[in-house]
Amino acid sequence: MERQRLDSTSFVVRSKTLKLVFLGTIGFLVWSAQAEAPEKSFIMPKAEFAEPLVLTSKQVDRQSFHSNSFVPSRLVIPSIDVDTSIEAVGKDEAGRMDTPSNVNQVGWYQYGAKAGATGNVVLSGHLDDLNGPAIFANLGQLPIGEVVTLQQDDQVATYEVASVKQYRLDQVPLASIFAATQAKRIQLITCAGPYDEKLGYRDRIVVTAHLIETK
Repeated sequence: MERQRLDSTSFVVRSKTLKLVFLGTIGFLVWSAQAEAPEKSFIMPKAEFAEPLVLTSKQVDRQSFHSNSFVPSRLVIPSIDVDTSIEAVGKDEAGRMDTPSNVNQVGWYQYGAKAGATGNVVLSGHLDDLNGPAIFANLGQLPIGEVVTLQQDDQVATYEVASVKQYRLDQVPLASIFAATQAKRIQLITCAGPYDEKLGYRDRIVVTAHLIETK
């Protein structure tokens, strides 16, 4: 699926695939979804946003250093039939977290923590597209205690799901998701709730899982 980029005033999206975006500073972050129904055009109102406070790659390396930490290349969640490759994503032209180029992959925020390291490992995925369900279509059905693994060759970081929550768009705890933390956890994010032709999906699913083993 091809994604359309935001210009200085507006953008047009001709797919129901939702683009997850993260805006603003750690103290004040605004996460807005941009999606549109098939065969329609949606013009996003112009808005100004502060540059997000994110770590540089060198800062991430220093903060996330751990003997068993690694850049994840695969995500496996057996109970919802997820076994997919991971695409490293950064920021788009507007300073927001970018999204994976393939709806059947997930995006790993490369300015966050590495797998197995201290901090938040943030991964986002699409709910659906014009062809039907996408990689995180069943994310909200994850049971507490489910095992989630991040992999890179023979390295594996295993996490246990601690919470599965659905938030209204303006109530998503973005500061908690992106802020520095001494915990070792992953945050899995996708869309949810009713769909509006102009505003996209109303809600977000946020899954938090804590590290239990690396090898």
